[in-house]
Amino acid sequence: MNNTRLITRIFTDERVEAWRGRYFWVNTITSLLALASFLLYHGGVFPEPWTPAIALFQALCLVALIGETLGVYVASRALVEGWKQAPADTLALVVGVVMGLGLFVSSHWISGALTRAETFDAFALLTQAGLGAFVALRLLRAFSFVTHLAQSPLHVFLGSFAGLIALGTGLLMLPGAHTPGHPITFLDAFFTATSATCVTGLTVVDTGAAWTRFGQLVIITLVQIGGLGIMSFAAFFGLAFGRGMGVRGAAAVGEILNLELIGRVGRVTVWILGATFGFELLGVYLLYGHWVDDAGNMLPAGEQLYYSVFHSISAFCNAGFGLYSDSMVRYAGHWPVVLSISFLVVMGGLGFVVIMEVATYRFWAHPLVRRVPFLRRKVKNLRLPRLSLQSKIVLVTTFGLLLVGAAGFLVLEWNNTMRHLDPVDRFAAAVFQSMAARTAGFNSIDTVDTTTSTQFWTILLMLIGGSPGSVAGGIKTTTFFVMLLAVISTVRGRAPEAFKRRIPELLIRKSLVMLVLALTFIFVATLLLTITESEGMGAQKYGFEHILFEAASAFCTVGLSSGVSAELTPAGRLIIIACMYIGRIGPLTLVLAVGRRHVRKFEYPEEQVMIG
Repeated sequence: MNNTRLITRIFTDERVEAWRGRYFWVNTITSLLALASFLLYHGGVFPEPWTPAIALFQALCLVALIGETLGVYVASRALVEGWKQAPADTLALVVGVVMGLGLFVSSHWISGALTRAETFDAFALLTQAGLGAFVALRLLRAFSFVTHLAQSPLHVFLGSFAGLIALGTGLLMLPGAHTPGHPITFLDAFFTATSATCVTGLTVVDTGAAWTRFGQLVIITLVQIGGLGIMSFAAFFGLAFGRGMGVRGAAAVGEILNLELIGRVGRVTVWILGATFGFELLGVYLLYGHWVDDAGNMLPAGEQLYYSVFHSISAFCNAGFGLYSDSMVRYAGHWPVVLSISFLVVMGGLGFVVIMEVATYRFWAHPLVRRVPFLRRKVKNLRLPRLSLQSKIVLVTTFGLLLVGAAGFLVLEWNNTMRHLDPVDRFAAAVFQSMAARTAGFNSIDTVDTTTSTQFWTILLMLIGGSPGSVAGGIKTTTFFVMLLAVISTVRGRAPEAFKRRIPELLIRKSLVMLVLALTFIFVATLLLTITESEGMGAQKYGFEHILFEAASAFCTVGLSSGVSAELTPAGRLIIIACMYIGRIGPLTLVLAVGRRHVRKFEYPEEQVMIG
């Protein structure tokens, strides 16, 4: 019986693959044309009278894309096998059919709940939604295919970010992406697309005023994809399509996610998408109902939802993009917004591996619980729960930096930017700023008006950044912890140890390399900016500390600005763009990707050198 099922499955796979092979060019050409029409239509390229023709064209494209899914079911010769071969396509098709039937019942032809114009508009929106879903599934399938073919995973990683930046730049240059009163140059679009893809948050134009709703959606989409990483999307949908990733694909994603065990990549990738969308939905719930306009009036329901979704994604991805010109300054004493944004930023900066371990940690089997008499029998046979050393270091360092950073801001800004706040709100602003300074980019106090000592304190926090395997930037909390531990251990004359575990010497050397590379990139960028901006508009207003602040913020993908970004010369903007790109992919990743590795056949003898 098992052999018969295996043979049947093999023949089914062959028929489905043969059908997909014959349908490949139809899928490819239709997807490209549909995507182009969708983006150009919403980008304001097509004139208004073309709308009915564009809607008909998109409907035909949707029918052509659905044809592949229907062909899969015909080739499978069974509903269950068809579902196994195309689960995502089937789910999208079923949802679309159900929504279409609901609209048909509500239309003016049946119940009359919708007018004729509303019916056509609703069906047009449903067609575009279905088209977007099917095109996205095919693009993500293509990304999954790339992971199978990748000869160098790091090169694919670098190229995917560069391609996403190029696509975002082109979309932001469309007429419908920016408002009529804010002309956008190519460099403005390039800078914004890089900042969004690299989840930095630095801007040269006002996000809420300069970009239309379409432009803002392009920005937040770049933030979402750039925050998670294209390779993570590819790995997840490789699993969703039932193909798996294979050893090479798993190794590629594992190298990007800093995972040593290939067997864990699939599980972690599912956790990445699940945790991301779960926390972002929670953020939308927490933020909804708290948004106000410039006059202090509550926004309507639709705008409340839009602002909640935008800022929830931006906060969890540690991007720092906001729809207000003053970021979060107006909410400095508004605890629901402050705490919600802070929670999302911290969760996004912990790292997905840490989130997975904490979420699956069996607290009920902890040794302390075993001491409780009536619980001892129930948990005595369970394995003792354990957090990895990385998770312990990340949790301790993150909590410690939040407290130390907040204390520093309280001391340095108590009688400066926080003087108009009451003591409780000052504490809230300090915690928010301590959280944001380590890679979020939001600010509840005006960064331009802070003291020089506060800006230097912020640079130190920005340099540390978030945790590995997260959307955050910087040298990472684990690197900071390992370097600090190495210094203390060297002074004490002992091997570096933490939580009853010894830190490998190789890890210390890697941490040192990461720190040196980060400082080198920041110092070189600062030197170049002092040259390019010597005659710029900001030269009269901003000193060296502001230039250093901007370079550190860009490289560490933080997004806080001391006011320099909007007044940079074209050459200065290109330097900041390079900082954001290199900072996002990581200096060590860049060196490993472009450098050639040679295995030497011999080693020279050692000789001591006097230092200090």
